Amino acid sequence: MPSLTPAERSQEATNAALYDGLISGGLTLIPSTAVVYTAMKNPAFRKATNWQSRTGLTIMPPLFMYAIASEMKLNHKMKEMASESEHHKKVSHWAENKHASGVDMNVNAALISTNSTTELTRSIQKKTADIGVEKRLHEIYKKSVEDSGIRIVPGDSLGVHHKIANFWQENPFKILAAVSLPTVLYIFRGRNDQKHLQMQSKLMHTRVYGQFTVLGMLLAFMSFKNYMDSSGKFITQEEADFRVSEMKRMRADLLERIDFDKKMKARREGILSKTQVDVQKDLRIGSNSTKKLNGIAIEDA
Repeated sequence: MPSLTPAERSQEATNAALYDGLISGGLTLIPSTAVVYTAMKNPAFRKATNWQSRTGLTIMPPLFMYAIASEMKLNHKMKEMASESEHHKKVSHWAENKHASGVDMNVNAALISTNSTTELTRSIQKKTADIGVEKRLHEIYKKSVEDSGIRIVPGDSLGVHHKIANFWQENPFKILAAVSLPTVLYIFRGRNDQKHLQMQSKLMHTRVYGQFTVLGMLLAFMSFKNYMDSSGKFITQEEADFRVSEMKRMRADLLERIDFDKKMKARREGILSKTQVDVQKDLRIGSNSTKKLNGIAIEDA
């Protein structure tokens, strides 16, 4: 199960950014290699370039996509973690308010508050009530995770098709660019083999066929993205349990902060009360001293 420490969450965000950057760079490498390979058939291109410049033309677009995709994924992942944390806080507050109002827990509260029970029975009933509360809160957290727009896959790892679907949902235009550019180049290659066509006709045919193909792929890709947005991304059961544990941890932290604030408030009130008593005592002593001085002055007179 993933760790709840900030260092592990930071490592998780870094790994996600690295993985997304490698995928984007690999997808960009395909069309960049195809472009250079096609350009190598042109004698003017071969004459104007050497192997260093050709290598640069091949690898620089993937490196650029790796850098920008990693940065964007890292930013997205940090915002996603912040959103999850805020969601967990809101659910914890809601669960605590529901528990405080006594919804579905009146029977346990009545058993605990009964004056006729012995101390042992009262302790057993309190432990039973606490167990019931924890189970109830666990179910609330679990239901909240299930209803947060996700689809839970049993086990601790996603299948290849699940990972592809999640990547497709998050990066539809990257996939479109990686697929459409080689497709357009393939169409142009087919038009270019037809020697009877002039260059402007070849370009016109490529634009028409390429535009139709790219628009068709765009509709297909965005339809699948819309389906994933409405149905939810895939996560493992392990990650779902991790989110529930994160909510329970945040609830425990909230209760600790509330208890600490109560103790600090009680301590401040105690210090203020003691200070007021000391001030009143000093005022009484000062008043008695003044009366004695006045009496001595009258006797001397």
